[in-house]
Amino acid sequence: MGDELKFVNKLFWFLKNKANGLDLEKDRNMLIHQTLALGSMNDVRNLLEVYGQDVTRNEFQKPVKGLYHPAVLELFQYLLGVKVDKSQYIKDIYGKVTS
Repeated sequence: MGDELKFVNKLFWFLKNKANGLDLEKDRNMLIHQTLALGSMNDVRNLLEVYGQDVTRNEFQKPVKGLYHPAVLELFQYLLGVKVDKSQYIKDIYGKVTS
């Protein structure tokens, strides 16, 4: 991973070789979702500088099941101007989610 994504190292604690294991293009979906769901607002700002709002919005609309807290999902739906099927994004521990 290059310097442009160094800010997300803490979000990929589960990878042994974070710096060498992520590719800006190939891992774009994972990088975007992990940062939106678990990063700070500063991380999100940096992410938007790297990918831009259009790419971030497009990747956000590709569900990653069980990663988001309901309030975080609502925030990014609002900020990115999209509506998604919440049941495809919300962690199961929050019970039944209505779309």
